[in-house]
Order: sequence, then structure tokens, then C-alpha cells
Amino acid sequence: MKKLLKWTAPVALAVCVCGLIKADDAPPVASQGSATIDANSYLWFVEHSAAIAKDPEVTGVQAVIEAKDLLRNKEPQVAIDFFTKALYDSKSRAVQRAIRMTLYDLYKGQGQNDKALDQLQQLIIGQE
Repeated sequence: MKKLLKWTAPVALAVCVCGLIKADDAPPVASQGSATIDANSYLWFVEHSAAIAKDPEVTGVQAVIEAKDLLRNKEPQVAIDFFTKALYDSKSRAVQRAIRMTLYDLYKGQGQNDKALDQLQQLIIGQE
């Protein structure tokens, strides 16, 4: 169950960011030993995964989230290089914005405030 939650949390975040989750789309609350709740959780997961797969921008944003998670244990410069290249390769503005927010977090974590502010400035003025 933890593995399912670890994967569905970023998925739900990406869907929420793109405005696909409605107030009544909240996942069912899981309780210990309930087969019905587990089935409902699975159905919720399948429905929301399908919604993400239909929209390339949502899929791209989810890929940024997943890449950030995979690069978490690498040197920060490896992640910065990866996302900098992806920023210029990406054609989707939504994906570029997600990458810029990720780069902001990485630069801020490294104490490179000028570069972090540059990423924020690009987001503010809307030029990807």
C-alpha cells in the first residue's frame, strides 16, 4: 500500500496542478483489511492515471516530478544539467514551467540564489 501511495501522490499532484481534479474526485479513504476500499482505491488510481495519459502536458509535468524523484540521490549538479537540457528540448510551456520550478528548488538548495531568482523571473514574465 505504501508503494501505491508513493506513486499516486505525485500523480495526484500533477493532476491537481493541471486542474483535472474536482472536489468530489478525492481518493477513497483506506482502512485496514477492507477489500472494498482497496478495490475503490485501485479504481481511483486507474481513472486518474487514464486522465493523465490523455493530456500530453500533464504527462510531461508528471515526468518532471518523477525525474526529480529519481535524481534526488544524485549530485545536485547532475539534476541541474538534466533539467537544463530538458528545458531547452521541451516544446510544452507547462512542462517548461514545471522544469523552471524544479531548477529554482535545486538552485535554492545549492545556495545559488541569483540563478534561483532568474528561474522565478522567467516564470513571472512568462518567457520559457
